[in-house]
Amino acid sequence: APLLPRRGDGLVLSASDIDTYRACPLRYKLARVLRIPREPTLNQRFGIVVHQVLERYHERPADLGDERATIMALLDVAWRRSGLGDSGEERQLRDKARAALLRYQQRRHDDSRAGGTPRWFERSFNFKLGRHLIRGRVDRIDELSRGGHELIDYKTGLPKRPEQLREDVQLGLYALAARETWQLEATERTYYYVLDDERVSLGPEEAGAAWIAETVKRAGEGILSQAFEPTPSRAVCALCDYRIACPAAER
Repeated sequence: APLLPRRGDGLVLSASDIDTYRACPLRYKLARVLRIPREPTLNQRFGIVVHQVLERYHERPADLGDERATIMALLDVAWRRSGLGDSGEERQLRDKARAALLRYQQRRHDDSRAGGTPRWFERSFNFKLGRHLIRGRVDRIDELSRGGHELIDYKTGLPKRPEQLREDVQLGLYALAARETWQLEATERTYYYVLDDERVSLGPEEAGAAWIAETVKRAGEGILSQAFEPTPSRAVCALCDYRIACPAAER
């Protein structure tokens, strides 16, 4: 109990925390309560590199020199600092990153599909939802020419279809955060799959706000009551870093 991330009579939670608990309460306990360290996978490290490059790219003045050379230099620096090397698989990932980042840089200037203007990057938030403090940050927020704002989260995995995101917690929490923290209405919520140059957008959260609040409440109550039983499934267990410590793995 003393290790729970308490804040007042509630908890400090992120979208990732809630998703982890919903997928498997025991994995949440091992990762977020006991904080058993994990070795990040190659794909996780790669995703962090791409996020770092985009963050640093947007920190610099837009008219500073050759942008194509700049974004490639940022990739080189981030790649070295991450400890990624030059194996065959790593070279393939680096080639994908180069192509995707150059395409992203070009889109910044001539892509009018979304009709938006980027306004904020890596914008942090925290707000109370019920008795819990929700915190996180949005990768990018665009002001749309037709009014409203688009909340964008970068992804380096495979694109999902909108119907696969019906119970998506992250974008729903982002929309609530925009309203509660910055007084912005999120007319679009988007996952931008950088490697595929594909946007998957959801509309305003509207009635989904009640579902998000109830989902956070249920997860918070489960964590506070220390309901940490494993919920094994082939999809969840196959990607779990804690299989060696999990009693359900023996079943």
